Amino acid sequence: MSGHRQDYRPPGRVGGRPKGLLSEAEATAMAAEALYGERRLSVSAITQTLHVSKSTLYSYLRLRGVEIGPYEKPAYVGDDAKAATILLSLRIENNSKFVRGKKRAMEDIERCCFGEYNAKRWPNGEYVLKVPYSSDEDLDQIMEELLGDIASHADERNCLSESDARMHKADRHWG
Repeated sequence: MSGHRQDYRPPGRVGGRPKGLLSEAEATAMAAEALYGERRLSVSAITQTLHVSKSTLYSYLRLRGVEIGPYEKPAYVGDDAKAATILLSLRIENNSKFVRGKKRAMEDIERCCFGEYNAKRWPNGEYVLKVPYSSDEDLDQIMEELLGDIASHADERNCLSESDARMHKADRHWG
């Protein structure tokens, strides 16, 4: 007796879950690929539209062969286009002493969240972001999505995040 699991199966039977996605999940994956490729919606908006988590969205994109990198939505172009200089302080900590994900969480945030805003890190640890926007409401929505994405990336690595953003030379704060 060799002790292998297949020795106990009836002849012609193969166990385990079939490879690939169910038809409903395949349709969602195709929709995710299309929405991600259009670059009109943020990652958060895509997950809300499709009713999937961010990790499921990225899994679907990987299964469909989509290259995942900094998500750059097209900058607003128009007569009233503006760019805000945002100063963002960020602190990432592990959830407990048994968790080690702080460095990777920070790398994910810098790659996926800050990439589209030409972020620079100052020696004091603050980040400077250039955020294009069309109106104050648009800027508020962009900043809330950004802070939500930061918290989500930290949570995926079992970390806590504290972030505070303020507009340079203006009395506007988020966080």
